[in-house]
Amino acid sequence: MRVNPFNPYFPAHDALFANRKLEQAMFARALRASTQSSLPGAWNVAVVGPWGIGKTSLLRRFAWMASQHEPPVGVVTLTATTALGSFDGFVHSLLARLKQDLLSNIRLGERFLEEFARWEPHLRLGPVSVARRASEKADLVHVDVLYSELSRLWQHYVRDRLAAIFIFIDDANNLLAIDPKFLLSLRAVFQDLQGKDMVYPLVITGQEDMFEATRDVSEPVTRFFERLPIRPFSLDDTREAIVEPLQAVGHPLRVGEDAIREIYDQTLGHPYFVAFVMRELVDRAELLEIRTIDEEFVRGQWAAVYERLGMEKFEAEWNYATDAERELLALVADERPLSTYGRSASTLAARLVQKGLLIKEGRGKYRLYHPLFAAYVKRRLT
Repeated sequence: MRVNPFNPYFPAHDALFANRKLEQAMFARALRASTQSSLPGAWNVAVVGPWGIGKTSLLRRFAWMASQHEPPVGVVTLTATTALGSFDGFVHSLLARLKQDLLSNIRLGERFLEEFARWEPHLRLGPVSVARRASEKADLVHVDVLYSELSRLWQHYVRDRLAAIFIFIDDANNLLAIDPKFLLSLRAVFQDLQGKDMVYPLVITGQEDMFEATRDVSEPVTRFFERLPIRPFSLDDTREAIVEPLQAVGHPLRVGEDAIREIYDQTLGHPYFVAFVMRELVDRAELLEIRTIDEEFVRGQWAAVYERLGMEKFEAEWNYATDAERELLALVADERPLSTYGRSASTLAARLVQKGLLIKEGRGKYRLYHPLFAAYVKRRLT
């Protein structure tokens, strides 16, 4: 059995699917701008887009690009989850991950790592009690802890050794669920650090409406980040995402142009679905000893692929929604106006947008995040 490069557990899967040349060129520019001594400062990037569009794969690609950079830079990665519980929890996790990631970077040299190993973040928050952690005063304490520790790290260990420390935070929108002021607090810390020539560029990912969630402060937060919206693949992008992984592993399977067009038409270039469909088609072609995937083969396998997609993905998403939310999903799938549902429609729709199942297109107008999921919802109700 040959390697299937579309298997998400294949080590090179993320690199093969981060084939967005324009976005990588933009990050390369940000990398240069953040590390040039003649232009000191940091370039902060927010990678935004709907679920499954490839933000995490692209973020990992960016982190790899930074890890190869000369002069050396530090690379710290953190996936944000609601399990962190508070901005305090985020501060603890980020400082712990920072030390862990820098100590594992063999490019930094033994002397630096030996010295840095003695750095211990001061995580004690003094008189702030658990009961008061949700207060504004507690938030300010946590902001100060993060600023002081990153400042101490830069001044005593990093300056003159690293050109920058890039901090990559995946799914930053999750932190807004536990602290609506999270982005504002993050901006306050890193803007002050960067203003004093401590080069900590921030690269975050999140949903398209991530900045709208903090409308009262979104304008200054938005200006702090260079927005990088991620869209579905074009037909040419889809072709690359199908052909290049097979070539990279020397797979003899050929995919015809008519098959590529059929896959694109069915998936609308959504990276997750392109990868999922190709994973299934490659496995089935291998089993049937097929050497060429053409349009006829794709159409002949589509029912089985769609059933697998329902079992592995859509069923979990359907179960993720409450009964009331499912009713709204059915209403949107049938293209009926939300006004027919009642007063709670807007509240339910907002929750479904947060869950990544709905996309807001305009005032009172929504659609399911992909036609394949819409077809699944309709099928559930027949």
